[in-house]
Amino acid sequence: MGKFFLFLLTLWFFSSPASAQSSKEDAIDIAYRDCLLKDTSSGNIDACAFVAYGKWNKELDKTYDKLMKTLKKTKDKNALKQSQTAWKAYRDAEFTSYDNMFNSPGKKWCALRQSGRIDIVRTRVLQLRGYLESMKKN
Repeated sequence: MGKFFLFLLTLWFFSSPASAQSSKEDAIDIAYRDCLLKDTSSGNIDACAFVAYGKWNKELDKTYDKLMKTLKKTKDKNALKQSQTAWKAYRDAEFTSYDNMFNSPGKKWCALRQSGRIDIVRTRVLQLRGYLESMKKN
């Protein structure tokens, strides 16, 4: 059961939209996957997810700050601020939804809730990184 669950978790985790956006796997995701492979208990899933989410959140702040420094026009900075505020509202609503949908005992639900949270932040980081790359090319 444990190996099958881990297979399903890995399959779901790496078939997510964010991982399809990047051909190179991020070090945060590698560390998260390695952490999950060590122990599939709910407690370990939570611990691994907590670390991975924290790293992605730091990366989000870092990438957002870089992008803000890259933008020169006040209207562009204001547009990014507005976009980020709207994204945070979306993120919070999704997290509430996950908490309600996956609020059941068992590691399957724990893993879905935690991986979903990480995926939302990872996707935003990748999006902001894409903006930065586009700006560098222009």
